[in-house]
Amino acid sequence: MNHRPPSPTSEHWVPCSACSPNGTSESAEDSGSGSGSEALSTSISHSCTPCAGDSQARRRPVPRKGHTKSRLGCFNCKRRKVKCQETIPSCSNCTRVGLVCEYPERPRMASALSASITSTALVPPSLQSTPTHFTPEDMRYFHHFLVTAYPPLPIQGDQIWMQTASLSHSYDYLMHAMLGLAASHLDLHGGNCSSQALAHRVKAIQCLNTNLSKPCSSQAEGDARFAAMMALVFQASCMAEGMPEFLAMSRGCHIIANTAMGSMKNSLFREFTQEGYCDSVRRVIGIVPLDLSEDQEILIQNFLKSLRALGPLCKSPLEVKFLASTESIAKAARTSASAAFSQFAALYSLFNHSSNEEFAPFVDPNNHPAQLLFIHFVLIEFAIGHIALTTANKGLRFAYRKMTCIAWMEKLAAGLPAEYEKYAEWPTNYVRRLSAR
Repeated sequence: MNHRPPSPTSEHWVPCSACSPNGTSESAEDSGSGSGSEALSTSISHSCTPCAGDSQARRRPVPRKGHTKSRLGCFNCKRRKVKCQETIPSCSNCTRVGLVCEYPERPRMASALSASITSTALVPPSLQSTPTHFTPEDMRYFHHFLVTAYPPLPIQGDQIWMQTASLSHSYDYLMHAMLGLAASHLDLHGGNCSSQALAHRVKAIQCLNTNLSKPCSSQAEGDARFAAMMALVFQASCMAEGMPEFLAMSRGCHIIANTAMGSMKNSLFREFTQEGYCDSVRRVIGIVPLDLSEDQEILIQNFLKSLRALGPLCKSPLEVKFLASTESIAKAARTSASAAFSQFAALYSLFNHSSNEEFAPFVDPNNHPAQLLFIHFVLIEFAIGHIALTTANKGLRFAYRKMTCIAWMEKLAAGLPAEYEKYAEWPTNYVRRLSAR
């Protein structure tokens, strides 16, 4: 079955491989055959000279190369009895003959390890000339990233992040971004890692800015750039003061995907488009309408009432569109969780595709109507995500957002002048009840 290539990078909406995976394995085999030839020639030189009467000198048989079984290979390679490269999402054998590559189910940690090992073929052969020294504590963060703290997007994208992690030994900014996210995630759960998280974040941003001043030299580098920005986005979502950076970094993901990433066709994140995201939501959550409880129905009704009160305050085109998009999400939740969740892609696209002249005043802390919109946006994103993903038993990867969503809404409400406080009264009361649970 032939797969059509995903939509162009212009469809990227948030907070998008490389060389042939045969490169590494071939070099390993060449090395092995060389040592075998040397051993063979040595043994011949020490063998006895044949007698003159012999019509023909005896020769030792040339040993065959050993064959390593592919125990975790795809179904097609097993059926054809050929060695599988075990690369994700498709091995070279299946790609060459146009087959759909499917792997047997395997335990998560074994799968993650296999993906990490096999994806090293995607890394440029040369390591950085001045490797950064990391502490044992950093290794703890790295492990925490691989097991728990990798970004929850793309949905069910753990294999993608395992492969992406293998790029970090060549790109400092990616390693620092991963460590910063893991440290912030641990700090959010009482790990007391805020200073280390900030240090890695600052270093990641500095190194990434330096890298972005040069053209992208390979697909692996493009993936590393996008992955680092994604990690910075979700690190901001772990920070009580991180909402402005969350919005700015989300926009940065879109910019990198379209200007500084390279070809989308061969990217590890090639399916992470707006269309691909919506397909993933439908696959994970399903399309069956939610059976809302009485409390959830009241929540949506009160939310819509509070949101519509902001209509007369919204003046700019971006504010009006943002209000309408947020309202459509709440209405869609009554019909389908996946429909509501998918519409967040359209909402993020509003400020991802806006011009700098539109975006800057929209996120200005003194733009109080926009701040009120953000209060409602944070609330409905948390509420819809919690309802939909918990119902589908997929909510654990988003559970940490409750603490930061509460902190963001409280901070936004605290910065409002007295005449705007009435518009934040219902969301503020809801946040107090939410924080008490």
